[in-house]
Parts: sequence; structure tokens; C-alpha cells
Amino acid sequence: MLLDAAFSLLAVLAGLNRLYFARFELKRMRALLAKMEIAPPQLADRLESLFRLDPEAAAVELGRLVEETRALVVTELPDLDLPLRFPPGTRQQPWSI
Repeated sequence: MLLDAAFSLLAVLAGLNRLYFARFELKRMRALLAKMEIAPPQLADRLESLFRLDPEAAAVELGRLVEETRALVVTELPDLDLPLRFPPGTRQQPWSI
């Protein structure tokens, strides 16, 4: 899930920066991020840290990155309606048996 979320964030930011992004480019992530003028601060380090943190801390940091990215999108594209299915800070509840 973290990897999919990281890819989604990179895709949104690449679009915002008008850069091409494909999943196989993750090997050159820092080169891609260096081209981005619009991005959360210290994005490369923060994305890499997601995979070293414990699951709860990673979820919190991912939520911060999503909020910061959403704020950048709203700033750059103020007329865009950007609903989030699950806003940061909310968690899907596991199924009960």
C-alpha cells in the first residue's frame, strides 16, 4: 500500500510539474524530484523514510505528504474540485467477522 501511495503522489506531482512519470523510473526518483519546482519539502528523503518507519508512523507521514500535495494542487489549480475518498487522518476499518 505504501508503494502504491508513493507512486500516486509522484504521479500527481509529476502532472503538476508537467513532467513525464512512469513507475519504472523509481530507480531514478531523486533525479525526477530534482526537476520538480512544485513539491513538498524534502520529498525524496520523506518518501524513502516511509519504508523504514513502523507502520503507524509511516501512515502518519504519508498522510502529511498527501495533505501537503493536496495543498499544492489547490494552490496551483484553484478551480479544481479535489475530493479525497479517504481524507488523511481517517482510517478504513477492518472487516469484522
